[in-house]
Formats: sequence, C-alpha cells, structure tokens
Amino acid sequence: MAKIFYFIRTTTPNATIYVNFSADRNTKFKRKTRETVNPEHWNGQPDAKGFPKNIKSGTADFLQQHNELKTRLSGLENFILQEYQKRGDNELITGDWLDEVIAGFYNDGKRVVELDYIDNYLEHYRAQILPFRKYKGQPISYRTQQKHETIISKFLEFLQTEKKRLKVSDYNISVGNRFVTFLRGQNLSDNTVGKYLKYTKTIFKDAKLEGVAVHDQLTEIKGFTTDTPTHYLTETELAKIQDLILIGNEKLEITRDWLIIGCYTGQRASDLFGMTKKKIVNINGKDFINVAQRKTKTPVVVPIHPEVKKILDKRNGNFPPVYSSNIDSCKTIFNTHLETVARLAEIDRLDYGRVYDPVKKCYVFGNYPFYKVISSHVCRRTFATMHYSKIPTAVIMAVTGHKTEREFLGYIGIDNSTLSEQMYHYWEIMENSPVSGTVEPEKTKTAN
Repeated sequence: MAKIFYFIRTTTPNATIYVNFSADRNTKFKRKTRETVNPEHWNGQPDAKGFPKNIKSGTADFLQQHNELKTRLSGLENFILQEYQKRGDNELITGDWLDEVIAGFYNDGKRVVELDYIDNYLEHYRAQILPFRKYKGQPISYRTQQKHETIISKFLEFLQTEKKRLKVSDYNISVGNRFVTFLRGQNLSDNTVGKYLKYTKTIFKDAKLEGVAVHDQLTEIKGFTTDTPTHYLTETELAKIQDLILIGNEKLEITRDWLIIGCYTGQRASDLFGMTKKKIVNINGKDFINVAQRKTKTPVVVPIHPEVKKILDKRNGNFPPVYSSNIDSCKTIFNTHLETVARLAEIDRLDYGRVYDPVKKCYVFGNYPFYKVISSHVCRRTFATMHYSKIPTAVIMAVTGHKTEREFLGYIGIDNSTLSEQMYHYWEIMENSPVSGTVEPEKTKTAN
C-alpha cells in the first residue's frame, strides 16, 4: 500500500518541506514540495507523521497561513495517492514521476506531461502523431499503425528494465543495443528485432518536430536483416502434389487446390484467400483475376493459368472455400494442412529453415525435411522462381507486384554470381544465332 509522510532537513527558518513517497518496500522516493515552514511549528517527533503542529494561538494572519499550509499538504498527499492509483500499466514510478505529480498539483491539478521523457513521448506519439502519419502523401495503413503500436509497447516494456527513467535525448547506440538484447530475450527472430530497431529511429526522429532534443547518434541507429530462407517447390514437386490422391479428406483437398492456385498466381496469402468468382474479369476474350494487393496497395491483373482453370471448372467456376473469415486464421490453418499435404506427397528433401521448438519456446534454424518448413509463402516464391528466366522478368513482376528488379531478384535469392552464370546461356545462343554475335531480345507479347 502506498504511503506518504513529510519531513524537513534543517532547523533554520523557512525550512523546505519534503515528501517521502513509498509505493512498496523497494520503491521509495523523496522530493521537494513548494512549501516551507518554521521548524518551531513542525511536528517532527519520531512517532509523528511529519506535519505542521496544531496551533490555536497567534495572529489571525499567522493562523490562516498555518491552516492553509496544512490544507495544501493534505491536498498534495491525496493528489499523489490518486495519481498513483490511476497510473497506466506502462507508467514508470520514479523520482521524476513524483516531481511531475508534485508540479501537477501546483498547476491546478493538471500534470504537465514532459515530452523529454521517453515514456511520456511514446504515449504522446501513440495518441497525437501516429493516427495522422502519412507515407507518400497517403495515410499509413492500419497494419503499419499496428506495427508502430507493437513497437511502442515493446519499448515501454524495455524501459521498465532500465535503472533510471530515460529521456528521448538518451536514446543512443548503447540504449539501442540494450533494446536489441531485450527483444532477443523475447524469442523474436533477428529479422523482427532488426525491423523493430529500424522503426524506433522513425518514431524518435519525429520528436524533433515537437521541440524535443534527440541524441546525435540517433541517425546512426540502424535496423538490420538476416538472410531469409527462400523456400519454393520445384516443378517436379508441384506435379507430385497435383497428382496426390486425397479421397475423402475435404480439408486437404481444399489446401492442395489453394496451393496450386497460389503457385500459379504468385500472390501473398492475404490476397490469395481474398480471391472470389466476382474478381474474375474478361479482357480481350481472356480471363484474369483482379487483385488489389493488401500489403502494398498495388493493383495487379493476374492471368488464369490452365491449372487454375481446372480447379475453377471442378468447383463450378468458384474458388475453394476459405477456412475462416479472418485472414490470419486462414493462413494458420492453411500452413497446418500444407505440412500434411507436402508430407503425403513425400516432399522430404532437406532444406534450411526454421521450426518452432515448444520446449525452448522459440524458432530454431537448421536443415529439416521440406514439409517441415513449408508455409503459405511458398506459393509466391514458387511462382516467381518457376517462371524466372523463362518469361521476361518485367512480365513476372507485373503479376507479383514487385517494384524493382533488384527487389525481385533478392526475393527469389538470385545474386550476381547466378546472373553471371547465365552469360554462358546467352553465349550459347549467340554461337548458334543465324546472325553471328547477336542475341534475339526477349519480347513481351501483347493481347490482340
């Protein structure tokens, strides 16, 4: 139970009155009030609470001032206890917090939020900046807002592990490194940790617009990424899954159909499970699926591959049913059944990836049978990898929605050495070309 008592430290006239606030046995802070008292009028006996004496004789002005002092001290005590009771879950109780509350009492009961402190600034950012953030002139997506909210919550948790209340100007490389250590202790992947660190720089950079000082090292705090395994099915493996007999198991049949559609449309799971009959459009006599990609807001028109057409025909022109109205639930269920389908198809070659360890309660990287590491993202990567070098890259990107060729090549794991190897392919073409020393350029066919 929180307790308060007052005390003075000197016997000289106009002694400053201090407050001792005790939240529990390990949380105690002492701070100055704005009150003074003549020590002769102070009850500071060992068995006393620490309060002005009860005085009944003296001039009218003295008695009035003395009673007003007692009233203010009683009011300050109640105000501090009330602020403590209604504190937020992430509010750090420190000596600075006590200073802020005391200042608030003398400001007509309104606590002055000092944005210099990280915890106050993050709450201010959450309420006053985040809802109005824009990217390229457009409001940021709900999903991006959620990411910021998550990072703010993580950082507030981290602050509670620090030995003192940090200011925005304290956020330097050293604090950033401690934040990384904190996040890794929560069994997050290094890519997630690196992404969170990158976003903190964005969040704290906005503090300058609020007149809050930031550390000179803020611009040097860098996010990071680690190599992500690029899982994809080979054409042979995809054929094995297509030929798999799944009589009597409707959920696995639905999963296999969605997998095939995904591998021939190249869309993320969030867009894949949003495909419906209504999104099929006919352009110049050919059917396409009209997709507005959720993540990037990129509109793409996906041609319907013959293998996708077979599934639609089998289902009277409809796409397979979804597992849930919630996209995240759909992905979870899809991934669970996907492992079963791949295992039954004996897609068991070893591949590097991560598998969740229920004992360690984290993901562990290593070489596992492919069916152990397969997930919904295999659809998009299989599409991109399967068509790379067979179809002009620009055409593939028009379907996947990648903005740059560099981004696309990194996505499918193609590096400079791989590109260099392709020179042999083109040299062979040049040697066999009717016109010596020339290569017929790739052409993109256009619809008539």
